Amino acid sequence: MFPCRPPSREIWDAKYRLKDRHSQPVDQDVGATFERVARALAAVEGDKAEEWLPKFRWALENGAIPAGRILSNAGLSPISLR
Repeated sequence: MFPCRPPSREIWDAKYRLKDRHSQPVDQDVGATFERVARALAAVEGDKAEEWLPKFRWALENGAIPAGRILSNAGLSPISLR
């Protein structure tokens, strides 16, 4: 789990944490959100996705935070919302 203050955690939970259609969390913590977003960003790199995944994960863990729409929707699939 990444350390964050209560107000930051509340904002993450309300706006950026992936939840299913029943409002149940899919992302269990901020680290899971970063992993989901890093995987979605790396997937664009095609056959080099596995090479880019740790780079995107590192960037997210070290302060490179994408815009809210990207953060809340990257890696979204119909299966993740069931």
